[in-house]
Amino acid sequence: MTVEALTPEDPPAIGPYRLLGRLGAGGMGQVFLGRSHSGRMVAVKIVHGELAREPDFRRRFRAEVEAARRVSGMWTAPVLDSDTESAVPWVATGYVVGPPLRQVVDSLNGPLAEHSVWALALGLARALTEIHGSGLIHRDLKPSNVMVTLEGPKVIDFGIARAVDASVVTRTGAMIGSPGYMPPEQIRGEELTGAADVFALGAVLAYAATGFDPFSWDGAQMHTILYRVMHESPQLGPENGRLSGELRELVTRCLAKDAQGRPSPAEIAPLAEERAGTDFWLPPGLTARLGRDAADLLALDGPQADGQHPAWGPEAPGTPSFPRPSPYAPAVHGGQTTYASREFERSTPPPQFGRDVSTPPAPSGPVRRRLPYVLGALAGAVALAVVIPLVVTNGDDGAEAPPEDDSPQDTGGGGGGEGADAPLAHLVPQEVWDAGGITVHSSSEAWPVIYAEEGEESLAGFEVDLAHAIGEQLGVEMTFALTDDETDAAEAAVRHGHDTGAHIAMSGFVDSPDDREDLEVDFVNHFMDGWGVMSDDPAFSGRMSELCGLSVTTYEGDMMEGVVADNTEACPDPVEIVPFASRDNMAEAIRDGEAEAAVLLYSQAAHYAGEHPEAGLRAVLAQENRSARGIAVPRGQEELRDALRAAVGALLEDGTYGELLERWHFPASAIDEPTVNLGTD
Repeated sequence: MTVEALTPEDPPAIGPYRLLGRLGAGGMGQVFLGRSHSGRMVAVKIVHGELAREPDFRRRFRAEVEAARRVSGMWTAPVLDSDTESAVPWVATGYVVGPPLRQVVDSLNGPLAEHSVWALALGLARALTEIHGSGLIHRDLKPSNVMVTLEGPKVIDFGIARAVDASVVTRTGAMIGSPGYMPPEQIRGEELTGAADVFALGAVLAYAATGFDPFSWDGAQMHTILYRVMHESPQLGPENGRLSGELRELVTRCLAKDAQGRPSPAEIAPLAEERAGTDFWLPPGLTARLGRDAADLLALDGPQADGQHPAWGPEAPGTPSFPRPSPYAPAVHGGQTTYASREFERSTPPPQFGRDVSTPPAPSGPVRRRLPYVLGALAGAVALAVVIPLVVTNGDDGAEAPPEDDSPQDTGGGGGGEGADAPLAHLVPQEVWDAGGITVHSSSEAWPVIYAEEGEESLAGFEVDLAHAIGEQLGVEMTFALTDDETDAAEAAVRHGHDTGAHIAMSGFVDSPDDREDLEVDFVNHFMDGWGVMSDDPAFSGRMSELCGLSVTTYEGDMMEGVVADNTEACPDPVEIVPFASRDNMAEAIRDGEAEAAVLLYSQAAHYAGEHPEAGLRAVLAQENRSARGIAVPRGQEELRDALRAAVGALLEDGTYGELLERWHFPASAIDEPTVNLGTD
């Protein structure tokens, strides 16, 4: 989420809060980023004037604010300030940083590991205990209303919360709640209890564990979703898939059609606390991202050092703009609820959640002046208060031919960042500055490390994201130039590199002595790959010998058939090879029992399994074939080569590297440190 500059029509202040930028807008109103006289950052939500003139809507807004005021605690937080009676009603909340669960699973990380889902269950159970203890029922718990922070999940949006002892104020005929997360009794319009929120909790856990909604996994229409909730069992994936064992049993109990059959939050919390284990609740890459973003926010948004505050008035000319997120950050999926994040509230350390995590350090080098669309939080130093967001929507949460020559074209969507102020700018050769950046020669054949979707002009993939992250470390633009194949890409880099030392090649190159000599390049090794095994059997460890006597699918008419045969020729029981043309066909063959495993490039297998959690597949890297992949740098350009190596190392240290591998779903490809010319025959 970006922070946009104020428009001339926007007020300079609301109540005691000076407005700094826009956070979001929708049919109900607008949300602004503001700052109090003490320097506290707040999200200020104002109601559209025409709605404020409607008595029914004003009563609903008043009820929303009052509902939020009634709830406070570790997993929710109170409203900071409000005026529901003014001509333009408004409410100010703390500015809490952290993405919603919907974005974490859909864009930033993928489905959560089992211990993370248990930790999520613990936080949500405690949040519901606080909410129900305040005499409220949330009634709209869903992934977009659960914020993910370093100290645990936070439940937000009490806009339709209903007091247990009072009737709700709503428009006639309006549906209150979100299809797929409402229990049967809510659909029938019956009197609700806290068990309604427990049903939603179960659906949230199922989504977090599998990556798809248990009643709307296929994008069905609302009437179909409601019918499924009323009459069908939830879709939880294979019994031995991502959601299994005790966690699956808990989710099944929470999703019981009969409210009396669901466990209470008080029953869920101790079980979840025991099963969450001692590991920190979030994966390392996501943890590092949230910590870095929180440090950036503190450096950007702290109170002014001299204690003076700008005059309360329109922004003066030259006011700094609010930049967009780093170019390699995943894009937010469209059609989802827009939210306003909240702020740092207490100065005392929060209780441990998922055990100890140290305060992430502030970024080294010059502070990057940016406000990401959703930010992390500093655990162990500050606690995060999450309150009401502005709900904007009620959603749930032909290819252009490459040029004939190899002249540069911007196909990556931007890059670079801080110029001479970037952390590693001092390592950049003068030729790169003179050239205006680095040209990355590439072929879009190396899916999923570099590829172009049909009908799309921009490249995507792990190496594309990594290139832009490297550019941000070095402070240079990374511009992609497409060639016909991988060899052409390396040769183009060498050819242009003779004239200007600002050309490299990236296309999943295997590092071997022969390739280095033939291509006249050095390789900066940046990930590992090799043949992988994809199956629904969690017992596979990645050894080809485990395939003996099984039916194995792979690409039809491809060298992979030979790979499988060569690596299983010593099997006492022969391997039956069932070739198919696509990964979808392979997955279907495994699902139907026609094959027991698929063999293909690990990065492809892992990415497919990660993008299709409903298939219940996992991928492991065949250790006997694990080999280094490298960034090709023309021979003799040691200064450029070493700068790239240092940038990859910096990304390893700050967690960005691991974050990108997790985003592309092949974490086993990680290296421990960047090397040069590591590969052997």
